Amino acid sequence: MSQLTITLILLLSALLIGATPGSCAPVKDFVIGYWCGPPADADPVEKYKEVAEANFNICFPPCSGVTVEQNQEILDVCEQLGLKFILPDGRITSKKADDADFDATLDAVVNDYSRYPALGGYFIVDEPSAPAFPWLGAIVGRLREKDPSRLGYINLLPTYANEGQLGAKTYEEHVDRFCTTVKPGLLSYDHYALMTDGSLRGDYFTNLEIIRSQGLKHNVPTCFILQTLPHGPYRNPTEAEMWWQVNTGLVYGVKGIMYFTYWTPPADPNWNWSHAVITREGKRTEHYSQVKHINAALKTLGPALMKLTSTGVYHTGDLPEGTSSQKAGAPIAISSASPAVLGTFKHEDGSKWAMVMNRDMASAATVVLKPGRGVKSVEQMSPHTGQMARLFSEGGRLALTLDAGRAALLRLNE
Repeated sequence: MSQLTITLILLLSALLIGATPGSCAPVKDFVIGYWCGPPADADPVEKYKEVAEANFNICFPPCSGVTVEQNQEILDVCEQLGLKFILPDGRITSKKADDADFDATLDAVVNDYSRYPALGGYFIVDEPSAPAFPWLGAIVGRLREKDPSRLGYINLLPTYANEGQLGAKTYEEHVDRFCTTVKPGLLSYDHYALMTDGSLRGDYFTNLEIIRSQGLKHNVPTCFILQTLPHGPYRNPTEAEMWWQVNTGLVYGVKGIMYFTYWTPPADPNWNWSHAVITREGKRTEHYSQVKHINAALKTLGPALMKLTSTGVYHTGDLPEGTSSQKAGAPIAISSASPAVLGTFKHEDGSKWAMVMNRDMASAATVVLKPGRGVKSVEQMSPHTGQMARLFSEGGRLALTLDAGRAALLRLNE
């Protein structure tokens, strides 16, 4: 075999596994996941069937500790149900990068799990501070070397973390250093903004803006963890508020949505966790049917969403902190003053797409759109079937009535 042939094979192999600079593992499908899965001592067959029924495609660890044997049992069940599992293992973060047995410890973790087809990746840590990034980068790098098709998962703090928590002067610096040093396969963050007094955190959209910008800068897909359960200063979301959170992520181009939480965490007097998707006793709340319907739409729209790259996000009405109004020359424009968000995208086939969202959490609104010059027709993708339906305009304008927090995904045909 010639050296040229060997080189071509190596290049083709890299393309097939989706390797990209700064990527721990390819994120091929739209991520639909959660935090706090069923307890490790629960019947995995029964409980993960319930997860699959709610249209999740990736499972995250229980809130409690999990043994190697329990991880392997969950992996077996997930394989039967067509799910992936991001598993925890305390050995992953048990060694420092300069420890003599650092590589051997991570290799042992990979050897215990990599043969399981349902393995989606390795849970590393939640909300680290910037000084830990070099160490975490070493962990991600070693896992990438040993198991390149699986994700090394880390979740970041929100904008309302203080400088001491961030380990950086600004949130943007924190995220930039994370991407540069750790080279993640997924840029994931959480932000809980629905307060018990009925207000919304003022920096909610600022967080989305920064994550979008850094994801594009570093060519890494982004993921948003939203608020599902009441706890501490946060209220119990309505169904419209659940849709609202999901769609704000989508209009900013995220490639994954996770819910905090699926199973209600153990009792804690400081946070007063309650009323997640599943109660602490294993009973479904109203959030179960809500996320089941939302996730069904995400599964339908997901293949298209994964092929879109965000090119702009614009707000109408009173501009939230950190956001911008629409600029001239966009392929489609909102010509009404309704509080809305418009995201524009480029599809991998070169076509132009858009998503328009009703930013009102409480009431339906009619959003009037005006296609730009060169747009001959506009089609909407059904979140139920994935089929495209042509929208008809009156006088060159389209009027879409959207329920509170709802959105429409549009293809702009030139």
